[in-house]
Amino acid sequence: MHSTPRQYNSLDDASRIEPDIEFALPQEDQLLLLPKDIWKPPKGFIWIQIAIMSNVFLSGFDGTITASTYAIISSEFNAANTASWLTTSYLITSTAFQPLYGRLSDIFGRRTCFFIATITFIIGCLGCGVAKSIFLLNLMRALTGIGGGGLMTMATIVNSDLIPFRHRGMYQALQNVMHGFGSICGASFGGLIVDTIGWRWCFLMQIPVGLFALTTGHLVIHVPRKILLIEPGQGVRAIWQRIDVSGASVLILGLSSQLVGLSLGGNELPWSNILVVLSLVASVLLLGTFVLIETKTSAIPLIPPRMLRGLVPIATQVSNVCVGMAAYAFLFTLPLLFQVILLDSAANAGARLAIPSLATPIGGLISGIVMSRWGKLAHLVRVGALLMCIGNLLVMTLQFNDAGWKYLTYVIPASLGQGIVYPAILFTSLASFDHTDHAVSASTVYLVRSLGTVWGVAITSMIIQNTLRSGLDEALSGVPDKWKIIEDIRHSVSAIHNLPRDIQMTARLVYYRGIRLSFLASACFGCVATVAALFTKGKGLHRANDA
Repeated sequence: MHSTPRQYNSLDDASRIEPDIEFALPQEDQLLLLPKDIWKPPKGFIWIQIAIMSNVFLSGFDGTITASTYAIISSEFNAANTASWLTTSYLITSTAFQPLYGRLSDIFGRRTCFFIATITFIIGCLGCGVAKSIFLLNLMRALTGIGGGGLMTMATIVNSDLIPFRHRGMYQALQNVMHGFGSICGASFGGLIVDTIGWRWCFLMQIPVGLFALTTGHLVIHVPRKILLIEPGQGVRAIWQRIDVSGASVLILGLSSQLVGLSLGGNELPWSNILVVLSLVASVLLLGTFVLIETKTSAIPLIPPRMLRGLVPIATQVSNVCVGMAAYAFLFTLPLLFQVILLDSAANAGARLAIPSLATPIGGLISGIVMSRWGKLAHLVRVGALLMCIGNLLVMTLQFNDAGWKYLTYVIPASLGQGIVYPAILFTSLASFDHTDHAVSASTVYLVRSLGTVWGVAITSMIIQNTLRSGLDEALSGVPDKWKIIEDIRHSVSAIHNLPRDIQMTARLVYYRGIRLSFLASACFGCVATVAALFTKGKGLHRANDA
């Protein structure tokens, strides 16, 4: 039942060879329910898990500590109207580099890429902690994203090498629980840190954990390459020719151009402005070029075209990108609901985020148990996506002044669904390909999902900022210095607290309208993900060999 690592006679063979896959009847659970044999963890397994799970913790912690504090941080630099860049600058680079880690780890080894990801993340966090301008802070967030893109990816790849597929469900659940634990800590303590010792420590305090993971990993991670993509004796030039640098560069430029257009349009400039139009047109052309590069490149592509052939892979990735959009649209909008509508402090808003953050690892644990016992991958994807849709609709129905228990309970279903659907989509994709493709398959899942997170944040930020600009203009008509007040509100969330009571209530009502529209958009993303998941029942996949 164990696969033999294959070696290739040429580099082109390595990039073009198709995995040996036998298509079978629709039984998505068969790979996880093969007869169990005896498997013993290798030497140092526990310490390897401690090293990679430390990075997984950081991945979850960084995500929610930024989500719970971005409004306060950007307001300090008088840049709340561009606050989404604190999140999206990280997401753009992590999106582009996630799939690179899959192939780079095949070339240079898991250990080297683990070090690259961890060290880059640590340097980025240090830069964020000392940044003196919003531009430098966004730049350092982008650098952090280069490392952050490898934290989860390398954890999944290392475990793919160490643990047979049919035993991997519970370990993936453990990874999701650790990511959720990090999310809980980030959400719970982010606001408290801001209110006490300052927002810079949100980034600086991640450095010791990263150093611990780096030191532990240096001592215990010695995982060999599973695929020989570079022949012995080849030089650096030959190696770099196999890396899809052009694809990654075009992807970064395309996403950045798109975000410039979405953040400026209807916000700083009219949608008809030539800069907005050119940015959006350029993004379409660049992303189209990225697709063309992936089909024609002689390097190892970020997304191999064969990864998107057939009904099951396409439906899986459509659902994947949509749950990414729904998850981050929800996470990006929720702090605004607490800080603007409920007038919570950063600490209280962060404490409220701990509840949905706790639901995510619980969903991951449920998903892991179901996968290990019964399989049912497609069912898990559908249930998780549906919960995300329903959860966003529930939050959208919250009234401006509603019962306190609703604010605690209505935020749970979407996060629970996220915890269920994330590992289910990953394993649905892994089950579609041979073990030799698991590294690039996992990184492709993370890439497509990250594309969704970038779009989810950008779209919801655009909705809120456009609603504020148009809604406040109408609602504050006749108020002296109307445009100054509008600009203050859009540039700093804390400005709302300093407004006269009647103007404050008007501004909060307009914000409430934009927030509800954002949750509606997020619910639509979840709905599309659910519909796409219905088609994953098409063809199951069965491999003759199981790692």
